[in-house]
Amino acid sequence: MRILSFSEYIDEGKKNPQRTVFSIGVFDGVHFGHKAILEDLRRLKKESGAECSAVFTFSTNPKGRKGDLDTLRLRAENIAEYDVDVLAVIDFSTDFSMITAVGFVDMLSSSMIAVGAAVGDDFRFGNPHEEGSGRDLGLLLRRKGFDCTIDIVDSVLTEDGEKISSTYMRQMINKGELGCIPGLSGQFYRVDLVPLPYRSCSGELIISRALIHQLLPPLGTYDAALLFRDGKRTVCTALLYEDFLRIALPSSGMDNGKEELLLDSLYLEKRR
Repeated sequence: MRILSFSEYIDEGKKNPQRTVFSIGVFDGVHFGHKAILEDLRRLKKESGAECSAVFTFSTNPKGRKGDLDTLRLRAENIAEYDVDVLAVIDFSTDFSMITAVGFVDMLSSSMIAVGAAVGDDFRFGNPHEEGSGRDLGLLLRRKGFDCTIDIVDSVLTEDGEKISSTYMRQMINKGELGCIPGLSGQFYRVDLVPLPYRSCSGELIISRALIHQLLPPLGTYDAALLFRDGKRTVCTALLYEDFLRIALPSSGMDNGKEELLLDSLYLEKRR
């Protein structure tokens, strides 16, 4: 999967527009609702014979949520599992936030031959004063002359009937209820540690919380697993303090001695 800025995608597409299926969204945390959309996008590409599948995401959350559920690196890993060809990252600047739904479709139509799109049932695009829905997206593309299938994918619910969303995930993390996260996203909550510096002290790795831009659960002690960049994983204990994240490793996790440990990410599993 190629990762481009949105402007790079538009520039490339103007030179060589391809038959494309696409989706648009933050995809923050890539939960089961997102995965249903991505699976539908994969199906659309196969059935339409499109040359390219593209996902348009954002460098920052347009809704201004404090604390992301992932990083672009982790988001890209999850999205790539669905055979997406291009991930185009939108810089949600002040200027971009003013673009209308019509204006956004104008940009897309200049850079692709749209044959299909998959979006969620709560999808909205364009500035709030002139925004559009998934149905509007299809209407605007057809006005541009595209024979484009728009799949509006139903929300996914928990066993208790709660809508799975990034907002709901945030609520659970804020409460420290991490044990339910695999039921929402398919994996434990993952905190990106690349390329965060750390210091080692008495069998612990210490990372400043100021460097972590993802949402973290309440202060306390958590069962966790530390993933290294070589793919190895070790169970550990994560201790969240006001200013630091401390990762207590078993002695086997410090086998590298004084060599630098190449950290990938930390899975927070449950609060003790």
